[in-house]
Amino acid sequence: MSISYHIARLRHRLGSVQWRRVLWTLFHGPVLANQTERNIWYLYVEVFWAAVLSAASAFNGAFAVRLGASSTMIGWLSSIPSLIAVFLLIPAARFLESKSRRAPWLWGSLFVARLGYGLIAILPWILATRRAEALVWLLIAITAPATVFNAGFNPMLADVIPERDRARVFANRSIISSAAVAFLTLLAGRWLEAAGSIRWAAFPANYQVMYVVGFATSLLSLAYLARIQVPKSRVIPRTETHRTAKLSLSALRPMFAENRDLVRMTANTLVFNLGAWLVGPLYILFFVRELGASDGWIGLNSTLANLGVVAGYAIWRRWIRRLGYNRALLTAIPLSASYAFLVGLFPSLTAILIWGVLINLVNPGVDLSHFNILLKLCPDDRRASYMAIYSTMMNAGAFVCPMIGVALAALWGVRVVLLIGGGIRLAGAMLFYIFRVRVQEADIG
Repeated sequence: MSISYHIARLRHRLGSVQWRRVLWTLFHGPVLANQTERNIWYLYVEVFWAAVLSAASAFNGAFAVRLGASSTMIGWLSSIPSLIAVFLLIPAARFLESKSRRAPWLWGSLFVARLGYGLIAILPWILATRRAEALVWLLIAITAPATVFNAGFNPMLADVIPERDRARVFANRSIISSAAVAFLTLLAGRWLEAAGSIRWAAFPANYQVMYVVGFATSLLSLAYLARIQVPKSRVIPRTETHRTAKLSLSALRPMFAENRDLVRMTANTLVFNLGAWLVGPLYILFFVRELGASDGWIGLNSTLANLGVVAGYAIWRRWIRRLGYNRALLTAIPLSASYAFLVGLFPSLTAILIWGVLINLVNPGVDLSHFNILLKLCPDDRRASYMAIYSTMMNAGAFVCPMIGVALAALWGVRVVLLIGGGIRLAGAMLFYIFRVRVQEADIG
């Protein structure tokens, strides 16, 4: 049959599609039995559109380095946002707990944070000099509204999603996000390299185009978030929120005395993450400056890593049904400490692509089990405050460690610090065996 015949048939089929119904379904979701399933649908779709901005943000460090950012500035990019979180998380949680309707505040703060990427896109047009410093400080500044959003989003998910569905929904959201980011970072890396031969898209215009697309699609993500029906929250009286904040800063022992498992969880996780924070800013410096990684390689590395995440969540969401959260955490967490060792011992760009895939087959087991255990350890009506206090402790370590890592790398070299960080992370993983955390597990579903 001729090509014209097939084209005519295709036109006929497209013409018969009820596009109004298709568009309605894409925005409103398919016909679902209840509001919970509709909320889950919106969470799935919004994270897909948010993934476009996530793919663009994967190149933040590379953009800063190529604009001339120093190692110290890259360290700031890792540490100062954590300092902001230390001071802002608990007040943000207190503020949200004083509101019965918290969703508008969450979506508003997220919009302000994402607006920063729109500003990044036009930054090279505004400034002719000191672009690297301006980029770093703008990226740091937008972490303030992002912190407000983070203080309330995870507790909100616990209100919107029943416990038996959480592992499934969190895993599916991560799979959707990682699959999209895997494809888009590869595409973005190819674009950043190929655009160098296009007159109008030469650096830094290639990065600007990428950030414009990411910002525009993030607005679609916000549109879906706004459709989620969030139940009214119990308003915590001001006297109680004031007492919570005071305890969190000066007298945590009475608050945690009744919850020893939460204390163990916090202490174990803090040590486990110290190693990761120590070496966090060193990876991009190591890849670009010492190993000569191109934008295309950075995109490919992110793509393969996210494909590993997709496969990891697909595997672990099934294993967690069999193992439960406690056993799954103990199984995965020692393996997750290996990435810094592998990069430090085998500093080859090709090998690092493989290490990124392997570690991301394991990390979803830690993330799924750890996050669900943490949610169960926090009292339902004070979840925002408890999680804010927990996150504040984590961010205190995340503020200090990157700058220490950068300073040690200047003295001893990046590879030595990578091995030190890996050792600390492995020690933290062993603490989960020594000081075990146990929760009663409902049907995971």
